[in-house]
Amino acid sequence: MTQGLKKRQIIVALLMAVMIISALDKTIFAFAGVQIIDELKLTPEQYGMVGSAFFLLYSLSGIMVGFLANRCPTRWILVGMSLVWMAAQAMVAFSSQLTTLIASRVLLGAGTGPATAVTQHAAFKWYKPSERMLPSSLIYTSIMIGSLIGALILPLAIERFGWRMAYLTLAAAGCLWMLLWLAFGCEGNQHSEVDTALPDTQAVAYRRLLLNRTFICLTLLAFFCYTPAALGFSWTIVYLKKGIGLQTEALSAYLLSMTTLAIVSGLMIPAFAQRAYKRGASVFRALVAPPLLCCVSGGAMLAMIAMSSQPGVKLALMFLATALLAALPSFSMTLIAYFTPTQQRGSLLAIHNAVQTSSGIVTPALVGQLIALSGNDIAHGFETAIASFGICTLAVALLGFVGINPHLTRQQILGAGDEGGQALADREQLAPSLGRS
Repeated sequence: MTQGLKKRQIIVALLMAVMIISALDKTIFAFAGVQIIDELKLTPEQYGMVGSAFFLLYSLSGIMVGFLANRCPTRWILVGMSLVWMAAQAMVAFSSQLTTLIASRVLLGAGTGPATAVTQHAAFKWYKPSERMLPSSLIYTSIMIGSLIGALILPLAIERFGWRMAYLTLAAAGCLWMLLWLAFGCEGNQHSEVDTALPDTQAVAYRRLLLNRTFICLTLLAFFCYTPAALGFSWTIVYLKKGIGLQTEALSAYLLSMTTLAIVSGLMIPAFAQRAYKRGASVFRALVAPPLLCCVSGGAMLAMIAMSSQPGVKLALMFLATALLAALPSFSMTLIAYFTPTQQRGSLLAIHNAVQTSSGIVTPALVGQLIALSGNDIAHGFETAIASFGICTLAVALLGFVGINPHLTRQQILGAGDEGGQALADREQLAPSLGRS
């Protein structure tokens, strides 16, 4: 038992490490954005196009590899992904033309697209369903830790050593992780609760997994909540520097503080939720209501950014909204795993993540267009876009209080009658204190 606990701790630590590297791989483009724009003489439209290029194959590769994860060990999938990352980073380091830069960003997106779903799927193999909030939140927090590390070292490293050397260093870090994963990575054997009610060889029709109100609402909400993160890989740093006027030291301090708060909230909120769930709270009260409340608050704050004329107020609103919206992903992955059979979990998590991150295809290019339409006014174009995304987030989060019902979804997947499942779900939402679903 002790050896098993130690083994799964090593696995989660390695999965956290690879997500940290993945976050650095994605955010370095934002930190190097000003230098890249100046050195390659990119227009706002071109820079936005490069930012969107990262997501061109990001979602598609995530879905394809997710289905592969249903049948193949995640150990070897992660090895292949790390090889793609290293090749892409090397291409960026040696790029001198717009086309090469776009091609390298497309390749990097294809390699990192499956990372979130595959690492979550790999971690869930080591944990019982009632324990999955912890590894899920740790893996998502590691993304923010990567952003935190990036905020601390990348701006100064890029200024001192140049953005090309920074890219090569990240490629070397990916190589080191791959060697460690080959030495210690392996598969777990925990299964979904749904599996116990289904024959070993029975798969659930994907239309039942995808076209239920819980999955649709969670995925749509995740799509809008991801827009600040997508902009964080491209326009946010440029906005803070050229739009707000933050210098390198102030920028690093701001991002450090914002990411620290996001890490704290990303760990504390899921921890309290898992504790409540284990103590008998309903799925809705413990795992659905907390992230929805965070999304309502965060969306409203983003919407208010365009209404203020004070830079300090804008920075504060973005600061708090980013931390609140960071709470959703751990919950959404755990809730989807709650009603999905193990043999289909990898693909469903990948589809959810692919739709979520597909917002990155649209948002950087959209911001670039809005900035161009604003006479290259970076602040006005960026704030108009982020406020619009906030309004959408707020609206979908409010809809989620009615649409997200994981208990009913699981009842339907298990073959329970719609009427009986609905009655159980209604009791759960109206009187969640009666017991855990």
